[in-house]
Amino acid sequence: MTAWNIFRILADCSHLLSKCILIFAIHRNRSAEGVSFITQVFYAIVFCTRYTDFFHERSNWNFFFKLFYIVSSFYILIIMRWLFPRTREREISWKLGAVVLMGSLFISPFTMLIFDKGDLWGFFRWMYDFSLILESVCVLPQLLLLRQTTVPTVIDSFYLLALGSYRALYILNWIVRGIDPSDSGAGAVQIIFGVVQTALYVDFFWVYYTRQRVKLRAGGLVDADDIRRGWLLNRIFGNKRFQAADTDDEESAPALGRNGAGGAGAGVGGQRRSKWGARGISISADEGVHEAQEEGVRRHDSDDDDDEFNDAAPDARMRDPDELARVLDDEESSEEEDSDDEGLPEPAPGAAHGRNASGVSNGSEWRDN
Repeated sequence: MTAWNIFRILADCSHLLSKCILIFAIHRNRSAEGVSFITQVFYAIVFCTRYTDFFHERSNWNFFFKLFYIVSSFYILIIMRWLFPRTREREISWKLGAVVLMGSLFISPFTMLIFDKGDLWGFFRWMYDFSLILESVCVLPQLLLLRQTTVPTVIDSFYLLALGSYRALYILNWIVRGIDPSDSGAGAVQIIFGVVQTALYVDFFWVYYTRQRVKLRAGGLVDADDIRRGWLLNRIFGNKRFQAADTDDEESAPALGRNGAGGAGAGVGGQRRSKWGARGISISADEGVHEAQEEGVRRHDSDDDDDEFNDAAPDARMRDPDELARVLDDEESSEEEDSDDEGLPEPAPGAAHGRNASGVSNGSEWRDN
């Protein structure tokens, strides 16, 4: 049977190899930076909805590969979620993921009604077509993340090459099956969305191999300028919404705010400073460093102000107007009392001898001499 031609076997091995490369790279780097969690969730959904006949599979080859795809997909999700640090994806990535998921779910029943035979219609066929549509575009969040990331990532050219060649080899497999008159050939949904998926990978490989390497020595794969070189990707990610997300997204703000300082001037409109770096990468290792530096600067300025405040005149230290008014009233009352004391006659020299220490006289001033 031509369904088991060399291109089918190489395609399955290439797909398996891409999973192994990704798992090995995550463990080797002890990090999942640059790997899209959204894309990996989509892959898990794809395999669960496609292999609904898993427990009824008779071919050992198919059984092994189906089991490996499902287990490896959930294993990657587990280590990304609970074991190794990963890149925090921006809000625009989650919106793109929602569009991809809901769009695939919405289109799939219509593709089933249009391209599949009536005797194949049903829930499981719907899920199968849904998995084909979702797989063709589930790489978009991953490509968007690579566009936004400029730090060294786990994703490398070997993983992308293995993942892209898997679908390209399947297209060759379909061509061989279509030539053979004894083979029913692949379905229309498989071919249409397989070509869409391959076109995305081919366009990305063109972008990858023509990228501006001088700008990417920090470790990034591609940037926004490189994406514009692609014909298909530029029409997807060249949208104004994706461009605005690079500048307006709160998580893309610099660690010290857009004004380069913390406090009220940080971020846009004085909003709270994000704990994530300019490309969505966690900077939790530096968390609290800038706050401590700013606190030290504020204390130093406060001490300088206190020294100047203590050296100033007493009246100048009165910051409350009411308190200053009370002090002035007390000074005026003291001056009036001093002036009244100056107008009184001084006592006779001898009178001081007639007074005791308590200031009470013995009445000698009333006696007749």
